Amino acid sequence: MKQRSLFERENEMVTKKFGSRDFYFNNGIVNLYQFLKERNFELEYELNQNELLLKIEAQRLDDIYYEIFKAFLKDNKIVFQTNNDRWYFDEIKMDFIKDKKFDTKGGQKNDLRNGIYLYKKISDFGLSRKEVEKLYLDFCQRANLKPEREPDGKLRVPNRKNEVVIAITLDEAIERFSKYFVNSNVLSIDSKIHSFEDGQNSFHDMLKPPKNYKLDKWDALIYWFGGRIKRFYNFSYFIYPNSSNLVALNKFKESLQISDEKIAVRDEKTNKVKEIPTNIDFYSILKNDEILNKNFYISKSAEEFELKFFMYLFSVMHHIEQRYEQANERRKERYKELFDTLQYLSFVIYTDDGTFKTSLGEYTRAYQLIQFFQFLKENNLFKYLGDVLVTFSLSQGKKEVNLHLQYWCQKLLNFENLRKEYYLASFNILKNKSKGFGGLLFELEQSYLKQILGGKDMSIHQDSKIVGDGIGHFCAVTNDKNLLFKLRNVKNYKQLVSYFKDLKFASLKRTKDARFTNEFNKSLENILETAEQNWEIARDYIAIYAIDKFKSIDYIINHQNT
Repeated sequence: MKQRSLFERENEMVTKKFGSRDFYFNNGIVNLYQFLKERNFELEYELNQNELLLKIEAQRLDDIYYEIFKAFLKDNKIVFQTNNDRWYFDEIKMDFIKDKKFDTKGGQKNDLRNGIYLYKKISDFGLSRKEVEKLYLDFCQRANLKPEREPDGKLRVPNRKNEVVIAITLDEAIERFSKYFVNSNVLSIDSKIHSFEDGQNSFHDMLKPPKNYKLDKWDALIYWFGGRIKRFYNFSYFIYPNSSNLVALNKFKESLQISDEKIAVRDEKTNKVKEIPTNIDFYSILKNDEILNKNFYISKSAEEFELKFFMYLFSVMHHIEQRYEQANERRKERYKELFDTLQYLSFVIYTDDGTFKTSLGEYTRAYQLIQFFQFLKENNLFKYLGDVLVTFSLSQGKKEVNLHLQYWCQKLLNFENLRKEYYLASFNILKNKSKGFGGLLFELEQSYLKQILGGKDMSIHQDSKIVGDGIGHFCAVTNDKNLLFKLRNVKNYKQLVSYFKDLKFASLKRTKDARFTNEFNKSLENILETAEQNWEIARDYIAIYAIDKFKSIDYIINHQNT
C-alpha cells in the first residue's frame, strides 16, 4: 500500500457535518454560517437544506475552533469589560493599577475567578507580603480608594494564598476564558454550559438530554451560537424562528437582519437617549402602518409579545421596498421570497416570568396569520388592530393583570373565537370610562369570522350589531346605563327574552327618545328566531355594540353641552 507523503498528511482535510436538530441547534447552524460569511477563517463551508459542512485542515482543526470561539465571545460581548473599576497588579510596573472589571453574559462568579482573572503568587515577583501590602496601601491613597479588609481588620490584598490579580487585556481575558470553557473535545452538561443568558433556564432542562449526556465541543459551539445571538427578545420573552429546512431559516434570518443590541430611543421628557429592553424596533417599523404608539413594545404576557411580534414581522415584509432600494417588481419578488419561507418556519417562544416558572411554546401558524394581516391591510384594518390592543390595555388598571388582553392575543394567534374577550373588556370600559373599541370593531370581527372562522356566526353578529347600536343610542339619550349592566346578568335564553321585554317597557316610558328603526325590529326578530340555541352569542355581541354606541353618543352629547 502506497504511503502518503508528510505533505499530504499535513494537508488532510477534515469535514465536520452539522444536521438539523432542535430549535437551538438549527439557529446555531444558521448563525454560525452567517458569522463565517462575514469573516475570513481558513476553512471551507457550505450550507444546504439539511446540514452545514465545514472543511478544515486536520492540523488546524483546534486552532480554527478557538479562533471562531474567541471571535464569537468578543464580537457578541460574552466576555467584556464593565464600566466599574477594580485594582490589578501590573507585572511590568511592579505596582498596583486601576482598570475596568471583567464580566460575562449569563455567567457566574466561578467563571470570573477560574476562567478570566489571572492570579499569581507574590513570590513569583520576589516580593514579601509586607512589601505588597505597602504597595497596595500606597495605591489606594493615590487612587482615593478604601483598602479592602477582612472582618478582623487585616488586609485582603494579597489574598490568603498570597496571590494578586494580574492586569490583562480583553483579548487575554477572552483567550483564558475560551480555554477554561472548552478544555477537552467532549464536554459534560455542567455549569460551563449552564444557561443561555438573561435568566433563561439551564441547558439540561431546556433540551432534556439523557442523564450524563456528553457533548462534542463543536456541537457545543453550535448551541452557543444558537442560544445567545440573533433571536428576538422583549423583557423576559424570547422568540426563535425555527425550521428543519436550514436554507429557508437562513434566508429568513438574513432578510430580517436581526441585531442583538437594545433599541435606543429619545426620551420626550428629558430629551436624553435611553435603551428600551427589546431588540425589536416596533415604532420605526409600525409607523409605516400609522401605528404610532411609542410604548407598543411593552407587553405584559408572552401572548401579547408574540402577537405584536407578528404584526412587526408583517410590517417589515409589507414595506420591504424601504429596505431594498429596488424597482417595484424586485420588491414584490423579495416579499414573495420572504413570505414563502414562512411555510417552512415555526416560532419558538421562551418565557421566564421571574418566578422560576419557565415555558417553551412553538407557534406553527405564522404563514396563515400573516395572510390574515395582509387581508386587514388591504381593507384598511391593520392599523385598527393596533388600536384594539391599546383599548384592551386601557380597559384595566395598570396594576391589575389584564387577562382579557392576554386571552384575546392567545385566541387570535390560535384562530379561536374572540367574542368573549370583547364582551368582558366592554364592561370594564363602561365601568372605568376608558377608551372604547370604536366603529371599526364590527368590520374587524366580521372579517375575522369570514376569513378565519369560515363565516360562522356572521349573520347573528350583524343582527346583534344593529340591535346593540339601537340599545346603546337609547341608553345614551336617556342617560341611563341600567339596560347596559342588565345585559351582564343575562344567563340563559329566558333571561334574554325577559331583557327584551324590559327594553320594550323602558322604551314605552320614553317614547320621545325611543327611535328604534324598522331595521332594528327586523334584526331583533332574526335574533329571537334562533335565540334558544344562540342566546349567549347574541347577548355578547349586543352588549359589545350597545356599550360602544353608548360611549360614542354620550361623548357627542356631553361635548355639545360644553
